[in-house]
Amino acid sequence: MTATWLRSKPAIWLLTGVLLACAWGVSKITLPEDAASAPFPTAAQLGELATARDLEVTIDEVRAAKRVTDSTGWSAEGTWLVVDLEASAVLSQGSVLGLHDLVIGERTFTATERGTTFRGQALIPGVPREGSLAFELPADALHGQATLRLGAPSGPRLDAPLDGIIELRLDLDRVTRHDEITLRENGWARR
Repeated sequence: MTATWLRSKPAIWLLTGVLLACAWGVSKITLPEDAASAPFPTAAQLGELATARDLEVTIDEVRAAKRVTDSTGWSAEGTWLVVDLEASAVLSQGSVLGLHDLVIGERTFTATERGTTFRGQALIPGVPREGSLAFELPADALHGQATLRLGAPSGPRLDAPLDGIIELRLDLDRVTRHDEITLRENGWARR
């Protein structure tokens, strides 16, 4: 009787449903192909040193402004988020701050290349440098939660995989707003 029931249509449909549910469950718990080489995130706090494998960063201040200027006289108006920071390499001479993204909801913004900023700054092990990153944003973007992501490539090329990422969670509604901000000059940190 058992062998006959297993060959019946309800049993076949039930077994098919169980197998499909198992396959769906396996697909949901399986890590993506690049998981083995994905960087590890390190949570950062304002004013505190955060360390990823080859990167140490202290994020001193996060501010918003309608206009930014730098020490060379360059300026631009818009909606800006400015991040003042100190950073150094941990292991590699000539490491570079290659990742500088701001994630707001589903949108990702990268630090501007305009003006003199800390974008792409060369880092030296144990010797912190300081500067500012500036993000030019749409007018409606300075609200809600955001994540600042900083990282250094694991090799000499900027497109090399990242060893680790430093992440700072931000409440953009609480960021101090100014009419104008002057970006920090890139230089040696004054700790």
